Amino acid sequence: MGVREIFEVLYSPVKAFKKIIEKPDFKGVLLILVLVIFSMVVVEYVAASKFFLETRTPDDENWTESTTFWASNGNLSLDDVYYEVGDYSVKSFVSSDTSIWMKITDIEPLDCSEDTGYKELFFWIKWIHENGSFPNSGATLRLFSGSESSYFELDLTGLISTSSDEWNNATVPLGPESQGWDSTDADWKNITGLDFRLEWFAPKNLTINIDGLYFRKYVSPLETGAFSGAIIPILMSAAVSFSMNWILWAGILLMVTKVFREEVGPWTVFFVIIGYVFIVTAVHTIVGAVSLSTLPALNLPLADGTYISFNEMLYPYLAYQVWLYLPLVGEVWIAVLCAIVLRLLRGITWGRAASISVVAFVIRFVLRFFFGV
Repeated sequence: MGVREIFEVLYSPVKAFKKIIEKPDFKGVLLILVLVIFSMVVVEYVAASKFFLETRTPDDENWTESTTFWASNGNLSLDDVYYEVGDYSVKSFVSSDTSIWMKITDIEPLDCSEDTGYKELFFWIKWIHENGSFPNSGATLRLFSGSESSYFELDLTGLISTSSDEWNNATVPLGPESQGWDSTDADWKNITGLDFRLEWFAPKNLTINIDGLYFRKYVSPLETGAFSGAIIPILMSAAVSFSMNWILWAGILLMVTKVFREEVGPWTVFFVIIGYVFIVTAVHTIVGAVSLSTLPALNLPLADGTYISFNEMLYPYLAYQVWLYLPLVGEVWIAVLCAIVLRLLRGITWGRAASISVVAFVIRFVLRFFFGV
């Protein structure tokens, strides 16, 4: 059986299946299996190119679950008051002073350059002034670059709460294109520490809490090697999916034809012939890949340690909905081709062949929808 006859199933199925029934060839089904597997790899590759996974440093809450990393002009401690992140926040308290600062100076050099580096610094911050006064002499964040004399500096007054003893979240853009940073001989490719500093005019008792502190960036699975590492599972999953669908469709059709008191001949030959209808799977999978390729790339942030659902973020897009429902269209197409096979095998009427195929489709749909097979 030639390649031409395989694709002829798509545009001239009656003509194609007449040839296939005369000379069933298992090699044709194997070729279709290869095409289906290839199409599955393509669609997985396209999907992987459309999302970027949040990557954090540190990848846990270490920086705010221990005082080990910190230095301060006040008394450092762990506070069981935190903003739903980990079990603690890091706190510093200073008695009767005009400023309070907390810093980390020995982190592994981080690349925050535009192309491949970390894009944001995320943290929760809370300050307490005994009179409730806002830091009227200034609030700054510094990122050290190699030493404390080389740094980027950002005004924090617009990023912290205006009220004492109230948590506030800040997501600070990083890199050469980010706004608001002043530089003193610093390099975005070499960030080695950070410093939070709040200042007032008059000395008072001051407290600062930091929680959920990390640098983050978004990385494609294609860049990390995660996709290449998943190739074998993708191939195996595609082969298993193809085999199960083939066996179930052929088996259900055999069962239903028996109920209708019809015969299809030797079941081994019938299985081979039915295998040819699954060229449809390769086609609708490739069409799905084309549809996914039109979607915008999305960042998938972490929430409670898990990534936000890719499906949830993409569902509003028409192209994604088309991709979701293409397998159902493919199943309907397969049912139509199966009716043609039944008609040509034993010369039964089109109505009877269609009835058998419709019943088989309903059974197959129920198995897929309720049992996931």
